[in-house]
Amino acid sequence: MTFSKGLRTALTGVAILVTGTLSAGAQDYPTKDIMHIMPWSAGGGTDTVMRTFLQYAEEPLGVGIRTQNVTGAQSGVGTLRLMKARPDGYTIGSLTWDSMITVPYKNLVPGYDTDSLSYLANVTLYPTVLAVNADTGWETLDDFIAAAKENPGEVTVSDSGIGGIWHLHALDMADQLGVELNHVPFPNGSAEQREALISGENDAASLSYATVASAAEAGQVNILAVMGSERDPSLPDVPTFTELGHDVIWGGMRVLAVPAETPQEIQDTLVAGLKAAFDNPEFQEKAAATGMNAYWMDGPETEAYVERTQTRALKLLDKLKAEGVLE
Repeated sequence: MTFSKGLRTALTGVAILVTGTLSAGAQDYPTKDIMHIMPWSAGGGTDTVMRTFLQYAEEPLGVGIRTQNVTGAQSGVGTLRLMKARPDGYTIGSLTWDSMITVPYKNLVPGYDTDSLSYLANVTLYPTVLAVNADTGWETLDDFIAAAKENPGEVTVSDSGIGGIWHLHALDMADQLGVELNHVPFPNGSAEQREALISGENDAASLSYATVASAAEAGQVNILAVMGSERDPSLPDVPTFTELGHDVIWGGMRVLAVPAETPQEIQDTLVAGLKAAFDNPEFQEKAAATGMNAYWMDGPETEAYVERTQTRALKLLDKLKAEGVLE
């Protein structure tokens, strides 16, 4: 597994020297539509958020951005396609926790190497939430804990796949709460996870608020607690786990990236367009209304944040592996 980004600068410098045709065309970039690889299923939280955001990037970049969903291996299949894409700026991709942590840690995809990507920016930074089907009647975290303790191993909580972001967060939550839960994986993304929650197939879910915001507003699900260090502005009346006496602080990120050999001037053009989209008042209004948790970090800031998150996540992964929870 490879997490280090230390060689990126050197690799990019060499790439500019050996890909003269790409650099020569960088001054006119972009001249055609850009392909955006989405490694999760259509209709899920990340798919919806990133499609929405990238609509606002089309005008400043002057071209269309077409999204292609390439799912499998907890985002690994689509991310590998991004890694192998021609580094000409016409293929970008969305990355999430699993793309940068779960897939390389578990060696899910041969030839997968995060050093082959360059981060453009982080667009959203969001806490994990515990959502439950409204028909359960659970309106507080204490209700959930009581039901789980009364029925050990029977309360179902869905996640994004074994060892994935929502699974790890749910495992840590269960450990901190002192309950035994039945974890149900949905490795292709949160769209199916959301539908299983709304239908009552699962009692609860560990996921992002953006994924279930409309369902919560419709009264189909209840948000019991937020895994943030402070209350989420989108959920001002929902307490954090720490407020309720449980040390559970986790969240996710949505990052845009390109192949590492993409010429720097092309990356700069992309970043400028993405920042203009992020600063667009219409996008900010949309983000606030739908619980996206918009949060901008440029490439270097994103890299540093990812590395800190990897360090913390790897400790939990190693712990769970030693305990036999993960293979």
